[in-house]
Amino acid sequence: MPQRLKAGMANAVLVIVTLLITYAIGEFVFFRFMLPHMSLSLRTFLAEKPDFFLQNSKDHYIPQDYIALVGDSYAAGLGDWLLATGDKKDKPFHSANVIHDVLKRDVATFGRAAAGSAEAMVQRISRLMADDACYLFPSVPTPSRFLVYIYEGNDIDDNVFLLDWDVKPTRSDVRAELDAFLENTYAAPVRWRCHAAFADFIFKLARYAIKYSWRNPGVIDRKGNVNEITIAGKTIGTPELNVPSLGLTDAQLDTAVMVYEHSLAWFRRRFPDIPTTVVYIPSPSVVYRYPSGQVSADMVYFPDATGGPNDRYKSFIKYPATQVYAASQTICEKMRAVTLKAGVGFIDARPTLRKRAAETTIHGPRDWGHLNEAGYRALGTMLASRIDEKAADVCDDSWPP
Repeated sequence: MPQRLKAGMANAVLVIVTLLITYAIGEFVFFRFMLPHMSLSLRTFLAEKPDFFLQNSKDHYIPQDYIALVGDSYAAGLGDWLLATGDKKDKPFHSANVIHDVLKRDVATFGRAAAGSAEAMVQRISRLMADDACYLFPSVPTPSRFLVYIYEGNDIDDNVFLLDWDVKPTRSDVRAELDAFLENTYAAPVRWRCHAAFADFIFKLARYAIKYSWRNPGVIDRKGNVNEITIAGKTIGTPELNVPSLGLTDAQLDTAVMVYEHSLAWFRRRFPDIPTTVVYIPSPSVVYRYPSGQVSADMVYFPDATGGPNDRYKSFIKYPATQVYAASQTICEKMRAVTLKAGVGFIDARPTLRKRAAETTIHGPRDWGHLNEAGYRALGTMLASRIDEKAADVCDDSWPP
């Protein structure tokens, strides 16, 4: 080998080793010593593990005797209240903050946008609470109570999607294949995953500086008002609204509930002694009244449609409001039966949110897919008042007077 080539290779190895050592020192100093003192507005740029410790709904960096929220974007707190902060998450913005303020207890969320039952209760829990050998972060302690948010608007769709596109069962024993997927894929530890967190932080910060520093990245573009709802005797317009899984057949709905059932079973095996309550969150379309009797729907998932995964989502489909309400009731009853069978508490949030929605809008005006401040305050206040209750709500399809 030529001497020049040997020298070049030696220099390349030296550069790589130097960069790795510098990176290791940088991530250790940043996460171990600087992170506890950083501004909460940095949460937008942090990976899931460091982000957990900077949540502002607790009084301690490492939460103590805390209530944990599990679920999708509703558990994460997306919506207009967060948009009002500029998506910085340094001020109160969702139900975790309300529960914390009422009960004076630490509250932390494991929630993540677009998480179905399996991702919320298996993958997220495994990633954040895994006792791996990562020296960058303290261990996430076991909470004293769980509140698991089940959102009827797309959690059911996500469960069907998971089975069709990720699990892809090939045998008649679908349940066994699902359990194997949950245990061997979603719950499997990913070694050295945490060491990507520092690079992820630098990348997100640089991307923000280049693309978003001059504008608000949280603005949601809607296509105008296509629905009319009645609020306190007045009619107002809204964009298309999310509906409760109206693109599924009865068999597909049962399959989705089965995914939830097995995810909940894994969760209960992981935390057999921790009090847990499932909170049933309605889609926006379910809490309002429509003078026309029609609802224009947003992002309905049709598993049997042709094309790729994204081609199976359709919008601007009109449904009778009675059909929307009936679908919500059917899903609620199915989820309740499975939940109570597992020995877990069940709260139907629809009566509370419908009552508040009769007085004011609890979604929008920018993000009509999630609760706004009025909605999150109603939800959080109700949950705080029932936190120690062994709830077994009947699915209540009644409306406020």
